Amino acid sequence: MKYTLFGQGEGVCTEAPANSPYVTVDSSQVVTDVSVSAGRAGVRMGWPLRTAMAVTPNLIVFSHPERTTDTMHKVYRALWNVSPFLRTVDSNAFFLQVPGEDVPLAEVRQVLLEIHRVLHAEQRFRAGLAENPFLAEALVAWSRLERVPGALYYRVRQQQLIVSPGLARWLDTGEEIETRWLEQMPIPALWYIPEKQREQLLQLGVHRLRDLKGISDELLSVHFGKEAWLWRRAMEQVPGGKIQVNYPAIEQRCSWRAPIGEESGIEVVESLMESMAAQLCGELQRVSAGAMSIGVSWRTETGRGSYEHAARSPVYQPFSLIAGLEAGRLQMVGRRLELLDVYVSDLRPLQSVQAGFVLYEDAFYPLAQIERSRMEDVRVQLAHKFPKKLQIGIKPTFREARLAAIERGGSL
Repeated sequence: MKYTLFGQGEGVCTEAPANSPYVTVDSSQVVTDVSVSAGRAGVRMGWPLRTAMAVTPNLIVFSHPERTTDTMHKVYRALWNVSPFLRTVDSNAFFLQVPGEDVPLAEVRQVLLEIHRVLHAEQRFRAGLAENPFLAEALVAWSRLERVPGALYYRVRQQQLIVSPGLARWLDTGEEIETRWLEQMPIPALWYIPEKQREQLLQLGVHRLRDLKGISDELLSVHFGKEAWLWRRAMEQVPGGKIQVNYPAIEQRCSWRAPIGEESGIEVVESLMESMAAQLCGELQRVSAGAMSIGVSWRTETGRGSYEHAARSPVYQPFSLIAGLEAGRLQMVGRRLELLDVYVSDLRPLQSVQAGFVLYEDAFYPLAQIERSRMEDVRVQLAHKFPKKLQIGIKPTFREARLAAIERGGSL
């Protein structure tokens, strides 16, 4: 099963100082992000800037960025190191799916610790761990209005973590995971319903999601149209679910242009490609990814050209990238280079491999891969021949071994 962690940042949409409250606003002067101290003072996202300034007159105001901040890029890299199932949302939120049999509390705690290291005092994340992506986002939205009944609340340094009531019940009793807890969600927290229609539902006496069960389809369609029938589908949740992975970017590219008024000979191509390959592969290695498709395009005084190569295994080393594009470099004709692009696409997460080597005639040679079943047969034979001598797992510390010896009544 895949468990979903949804995180939404506060104060992460700008690289602001860490010693004063601030907000970011869009072109219509509506608050899009709030720092920690501004939130504690009562400022909320979605407010007009005038209202926010009335609540906290000493606010520092920033424009909402057009691109993701460096802080969020560091957060995304920390998340990618835990699981490749990562989806970035807007400029301050993410979905991360962690597969496993048990609820990944330890993994999530480590994720939040990694995030804490790249944030300052005015930035933090509120994260919800739930059975599927919709429930994880609902958990965070609900928690901003009131305490979610039955949920577990944790604080990891300054970061906030909420575990869904369904997972909390499973951890406590071991019973089957169920998602009916969503039926108690308040209508104002249902972000997928327009604000105006949420207000109309409250006027009709509909305060919780479960109250929609008592309204007929005819009454819903009269007031809100037939699309309102889908609102009740939110109560039909099942564990698991999928997210559309969008990190790292589908394509990474490095570009070079000849300086205006200057000529660059075609002989600079080799050094340019080496520099671009080092930059691209450095970025791939930072996110533990490799490219299955690589390419180069160019323009000389004789015209344009391009070359693409499909790799058999993920490319993440500069020399592999240059070797894959060597055929394209040989196709370049002309004397003056005007434009050069090197790009990688179809990125895949790299799989860690534990390799073995044997020393033979002062050289290391890789061992042939052995099937797990054969290794298990060897382990069984050794354990039978040398009982209590072969141990698999973490070696105990001296203190643990000493305590074990005391319990056995012997000596270490």
